[in-house]
Amino acid sequence: MIFMKINIFLMIGSILILTSCSAKLTSSMQKTYAPLDYKEDVRVFGIGEKIPSNAEKLGTIKVGDSGFSVNCNYATVLDKAKIESRKIGGNVLKITKHKRPNFWSHCHRITTDVYKVDSIENQKK
Repeated sequence: MIFMKINIFLMIGSILILTSCSAKLTSSMQKTYAPLDYKEDVRVFGIGEKIPSNAEKLGTIKVGDSGFSVNCNYATVLDKAKIESRKIGGNVLKITKHKRPNFWSHCHRITTDVYKVDSIENQKK
């Protein structure tokens, strides 16, 4: 009986630790489409770059620090945003804000707008 309680406590504790170590992701979507395949390319436009004029805005994604985040370098944070973008049918991300690691957080934190473009191949890289 006591071993079962200890096992349950350890299992719940492990789940809490594992889920609290990932970067925090929040999203606000106005429109969604069918999800894209995980192999589909998601183009990323930086803060100073212009997006295609025919892009349809679907929403906003923020990836940040949960307070206990690990493995939150720029590439990992961007991949999380791409995965979320594919889930709602978006194939273009426009970075609107990027906070680099500092004294308060060792994580990259980004805010992106998600767009859908009919033909991403025609867009210059």
